[in-house]
Amino acid sequence: MIFVGEDKDISIVIVNCDCGCDEELHIKRFKVDADTSPDYYLTLCGSKFYSKQIGIFRLIGHRLKNAWRILRGKEYLLCDINIKEEHIDKLIDALKEIRK
Repeated sequence: MIFVGEDKDISIVIVNCDCGCDEELHIKRFKVDADTSPDYYLTLCGSKFYSKQIGIFRLIGHRLKNAWRILRGKEYLLCDINIKEEHIDKLIDALKEIRK
């Protein structure tokens, strides 16, 4: 699901994961004044209650595994966001709107 909000100096697009895990991608544009170019921010938010319901030993194992990948300079994945096909066009339109 995609939400679009706009204020005088701030535009935001929120993309929710369609699988129900409460992961969200926030895309924000801040325009301070007319003389400067806008700042864009990408924020990935996740619900710890719904998405991280695993035991303590598995949690420690995942964190050690990610730490080892980071230390070795390899790629790692924190989470995925699942977007249904019918929401892709809405996301593209929202991203074009936020650019204005």
